[in-house]
Formats: sequence, structure tokens, C-alpha cells
Amino acid sequence: MLVQKLLLENTVNHPLVKKFPPKLSYQLAFLKDIITKLERHGQEVLEALYIVYCSLLSGPTIDSSCHYRHFVIDHSVTITIRESSKLISQGTTGLCSWQAALTLADWCLCNCELLRNRRILELGSGTGLTGLCVSLHCKPSSYWFSDCHPAVLSMLQSNIMLNVTGQNKHVLGDSHEDNSVVTHTCSGDENVSLACDGHEWTELCDRSQILLWKMCNNAEIGVLNLPWEIIPTSDFVTWLSPEVILAADLVYDLSLFPVLSQAFSHLLHKRSCVLFLACTVRNEETLDAFIQLLRTMNLEATEENLSPPSVLYYSTDVPGKLYRVSAIR
Repeated sequence: MLVQKLLLENTVNHPLVKKFPPKLSYQLAFLKDIITKLERHGQEVLEALYIVYCSLLSGPTIDSSCHYRHFVIDHSVTITIRESSKLISQGTTGLCSWQAALTLADWCLCNCELLRNRRILELGSGTGLTGLCVSLHCKPSSYWFSDCHPAVLSMLQSNIMLNVTGQNKHVLGDSHEDNSVVTHTCSGDENVSLACDGHEWTELCDRSQILLWKMCNNAEIGVLNLPWEIIPTSDFVTWLSPEVILAADLVYDLSLFPVLSQAFSHLLHKRSCVLFLACTVRNEETLDAFIQLLRTMNLEATEENLSPPSVLYYSTDVPGKLYRVSAIR
């Protein structure tokens, strides 16, 4: 009975789960599986398990439009992600955390030495899972999230603030730092000054590009509205001069390949950096076509060895691949 009580207190009845509830159908399936296994093995079931299950079952029968997912890092740090309950919402798939993002996040957490003290730019950040894992755990010098869909950018900023401002008390970070978020209000192109601990830097930018900026764990964290087609002409990307580019689940639509490959080419040929691309292999021919296109642009994609999930736990029913992409000099 004690084990069942501890299980309940650390899952469905955990304060973090109560405050930021996962999908209702997931909670019900979890409890039903536990109860069924206990009954099958002739074990007495803790009454509280039945009470919580019935309470959830008698609640709303339709999941809300959004829910939360909690990812435990090092058994002491938890990253909380708000996401859509539908795979496609508001005309985009970017409001959910997909398998490739978990694959990339898990790989990054296992290879922190490659990211420590690096300037990092992520393309297609989505809900922000990969970036939060890296920026809160791997100690980069800066981490810039980016996306372009308004709804995705809004949820992305919300998830960042949830995890770095102490709303989620289980996350690693300097949640009590007196560093304000900067939201740009400049109109047109002008010089914008950002201040952090007495240090001031000025950069030519457009108000539509930089949406959020904050210091956390001595690293700059920011959000960019960055469509791939503007990367070759972005003054801010030039100023940022990223050393590492991260991207997950971008290779799925053949019509986007030309602009995506051009963005890769500009980022990798203009500076000394490396790009790590995580892909879920839904269609082998589509993925191969993109890799071949990169080769025509003097970019080399080398497949990295992927170990089974070791920090984050996720389904691997659909195969995933991770590529290190670099310019051929």
C-alpha cells in the first residue's frame, strides 16, 4: 500500500501535475493500467487510486485544447511544456512536441560538452522543448529560439517564461534573477539597445524579428521570428554568428526543401559552425532527397550514432536519425 501511495503522490497527485495537468486521456489510461495490473496480480488496490480515477472519469469528457507535459532531468529538474491537444492546430503542426524534438533534446543532454559556452541558434523551435533542455542544462553562452508561425511563437514564449521565471518551481535556473524580459517596440530598422548587468550591446534589428530576450544561468536566451527565407539577409543572424545550429523535424515537405537548404547553406558556408539535424523517418525517399540536395550545395550530412533514450523517455516505434551537417571546405 505504501508503494501505491508513493506512486500516486509522485504522478497524478503531484503538485506540479495538479497545477499543470497532462492530457486527461493520458492520466486516465495511466491509472487504469496501474489498477488493472494490481487486480490481475491479486493485489489489494489503494482506495485513493479508485477515488482519483473516478474523479477524473466523472470530469469533462473532452480534453481541453491544450495540456502540459513534464520532462524530468537528472531526477531533480523538470521542464514543463504546454502544447496543443491536437496534432494540427491553427493551421500548423508546430504546437506539439514531436519525436524528433525529443530525440534531439535527449542527444543534447547526453552531449553537453559540445554545446557548453557555445552560441546556439535553433531553427523551427516549436514548443521549445529542445531549447529549454539545452539552455537550462548544457550551459551555452547564448541560445536563440526561432520560428515563424504567430501561434507557435506565442506558445514558445509562454513555455520559456514558464520555465525560467519560477512559475515551475521544479526547473533548474536562476528564477529569482532581476533580469527583465525585453520585447522590442521599434518601428522599422533602428538601433536597439539591450542592457544586462551593466553590459550594453546595440544591434540593427527589426521589431518583427526579436520577440523576447532574457538572461538565465548566465546565458542569453532569446526568441526570433525567423522565416527561413530571410536568413540569408538577416543582419541579426550575421551579428549572432552562431557556432552551433540545432533543428528537429524540418524535413517533411518537399516544397520547403529549396528555401530550407538555402538557409542551411548560408549559415554553414558564411561562418565556421556545425548543424545538428534530427529527423523522424516517415518517408525514407523524402529524407534521402533532402540529403542529396544538401550535397549539391557542398554540404556534407554525416549520420550520428543514436543511443536509446537515456534522459527523456519517448516512443521509438518510428525510426529517427540525427545528422551532423557541415560545409565542405
